Amino acid sequence: MLSKFEIILLMFLVPLLLFQGFWVFNDAKKRGIKFYWIWGILCTMNTPTNLLIYLLFSRVIREKRKNNNT
Repeated sequence: MLSKFEIILLMFLVPLLLFQGFWVFNDAKKRGIKFYWIWGILCTMNTPTNLLIYLLFSRVIREKRKNNNT
């Protein structure tokens, strides 16, 4: 049986993880990242580590590559 604290924690974390995965999926798709659905699934699995990795990849690393190719 889950304690009150665990139930409240789940009520907070489940929507947070679903929102995070949905946001990353849409953002990656909008930016033209090839495997946007994988990013969405990965970011649904935990918070905030995968979100930070995605933001680093999509904002910093990918932008540097794009600027070097032009």
